[in-house]
Amino acid sequence: MQDNMKKKKQRARKLTKKQHKNVSMVETSRSFRSNRPEFESFLSEMTRWFSDHQLQVDELFRHSDADGSGSVNLKDFYLGLMNLDVACQQFQLHMLTQQLKTANDMISYRDLSRQVQRLRLCDDTENDTQKSRCDQHQLLNPENGRRFVRLSVRLIPFDGTAAHPGNFEVVLLSSSRVFSLIRMIQDRVGIQTSRLEVFRSRVPTEGARLLPESLLEECGFRGGPEVTPPENTVYYDYSLLFTDCPILNCDHYFRSIPDAAAVKSGLCP
Repeated sequence: MQDNMKKKKQRARKLTKKQHKNVSMVETSRSFRSNRPEFESFLSEMTRWFSDHQLQVDELFRHSDADGSGSVNLKDFYLGLMNLDVACQQFQLHMLTQQLKTANDMISYRDLSRQVQRLRLCDDTENDTQKSRCDQHQLLNPENGRRFVRLSVRLIPFDGTAAHPGNFEVVLLSSSRVFSLIRMIQDRVGIQTSRLEVFRSRVPTEGARLLPESLLEECGFRGGPEVTPPENTVYYDYSLLFTDCPILNCDHYFRSIPDAAAVKSGLCP
């Protein structure tokens, strides 16, 4: 009798529906996080979303931010973004919340697009064992050895234009690879081509080209503290491929032989 009672006591307690949901969300988030292309695409989309909705985010959380610290707790952050119809699924928002939280389980709601951008850079520069520990607190802590560089990114054909959407500034980890900068330019400017190259001078020579697999610091861009990062300028250009474009290959637009009706009507010689 006593043995049966001991066995009953040793049985694992059943999880509640809420606990089952939390376990499922954690597992789904972990699986999504391991799919790097999909995860990076998600971070890019969230960077754009926060950039477009930061004013709404500030207005929403300002009422919950009693001490004016610029931070809210995890629950308020999660529910607030749900009310704003954030462009992601619940498990993705849960994962993002865990990535952005600080050591005291608070989240800064200011400049969220930049915070998400940092997560993406961290994902590029950390190895697999370090990625899970990369969070906002580490990135903002100047004692952790991270160095930053402020880059003025210029589109070569429009370098002399005062205000052009292809020209912008960005702060990056000096340990970021050039291909991360290339991908950021593509996302920022909306360029859909693989033929985008970055140069250290406005003259796009092979000697000035930055190799995509190189670290920025290997290219001579030495980093410094995030609050006062060294400033440098890089230049980029790109080309589009039209060889498979049906419009450009269509003789409706590029006729090698004059149209008979046009000749008859006198529109063509």
